[in-house]
Amino acid sequence: SLAFSLVPRCAHAEELRAKETFAVVWERLQNSGFNGKQAELDWGALKTEHQSDIEGAKNIESLRREITELLEALKASHLELIPSSAFPKDGESPKSGNAELGLRLAIIDRSFAVERVVTGSAAAAAGVRPGWTVEKIGSFDLTKVFASKHAGEALKPRGLTVLQLTVNAMVGAIAPGTTLELRLRDTDGSLRTVALTAQKSAHTQTMQLPNLPPMPLRFESHRLPAAGGSCVLQVAYSQWAMPAYDQLMQALREHGDCRGVVIDLRGNSGGLIASLSAIGGLFVDKPISLGTMITTGGDLKLTALPRVVDNDGKDIRRFSGPLAILTDRGSASCSDIFAGGMKALGRARIFGDTSAGMALPSASIPLPSGDHLLYPTADFVDPNGRRIEGSGVIPDTPSPPTARALRDGRDPALEAALAWIGTSA
Repeated sequence: SLAFSLVPRCAHAEELRAKETFAVVWERLQNSGFNGKQAELDWGALKTEHQSDIEGAKNIESLRREITELLEALKASHLELIPSSAFPKDGESPKSGNAELGLRLAIIDRSFAVERVVTGSAAAAAGVRPGWTVEKIGSFDLTKVFASKHAGEALKPRGLTVLQLTVNAMVGAIAPGTTLELRLRDTDGSLRTVALTAQKSAHTQTMQLPNLPPMPLRFESHRLPAAGGSCVLQVAYSQWAMPAYDQLMQALREHGDCRGVVIDLRGNSGGLIASLSAIGGLFVDKPISLGTMITTGGDLKLTALPRVVDNDGKDIRRFSGPLAILTDRGSASCSDIFAGGMKALGRARIFGDTSAGMALPSASIPLPSGDHLLYPTADFVDPNGRRIEGSGVIPDTPSPPTARALRDGRDPALEAALAWIGTSA
């Protein structure tokens, strides 16, 4: 996930360890291996501007604010301060879990539209429908985001992406039993207020990656009818992690007779890069590079690795037919990289909206202050040498959601993907 709630915790100045925290942050930024936008910056001037303010912070709120200002000056993705409050304490249950409200939002026409409602979820039970707009989540008034005449322009393009990811994290990373009040406007323009309580879901589990907060992983698959009595397998997963690989592998065993496969990466903000190599291997018959990670220590190929059998010795069903990938501005990090690599190789066709353009391999480390630093460890280019960071993956068939399509219950990206698979040899 690329956005975390800055819930303050009280700390005395002597507990902040502000000088030590700055030293660790500065050392890691200098030696991260990422040599993209940072190479254009005056590091000496940056240190002069920010060091004294960070080291002189008197409380945790000001320390976080000053570090965040430094990170924002570097103008790269995967640079974020993750507050200690995002992590469970020893013996404490994760703050996210196998529960969901059942919503996914998209920024359309300067508002936050409900793009998807999960069948059987709390949102569905409350009558929420695609095409409705969300005006408020808890105390966060979303209408004020675009209230300024020039706000929409000022947020483009990275700001809109981060904003959409942040808002979806608010309604997606939910612990079971959590209730959230939403103010919405339906397609008739009527104002509605609903209180949604997160429900446990068999499709969702909690993922814990090293030095990152707990994150919900949702995986689902559907067998869709296709022309001539055939079918198309549609899969969607919210994070890149090995359980997604295991479930996709099982879905291919059950539905490998389908004519095509659609991988829906809309809203998938990233995850574990090792799972990207594994999942890529389900769609190729030999090791193949999805791109190159460029570090100060040398270049590393990101390789899709096909396997013959799983850990239990069962045959793995790899798929060689038409592969469509759906993206939007919430498809970040590993989703950027996978879509870009498969497109460049000619193995997949991309549908939907341009991806996030946040395509830097990254890591997270604890800081002396108790918070964590997420930072890039490398630059990345696709198999054709194209840099995805800052530009994203442009769909072969642009088919972003529209307010009208959502109101009519349509999914333009999925429709375009199914039409392409239907005409593919």
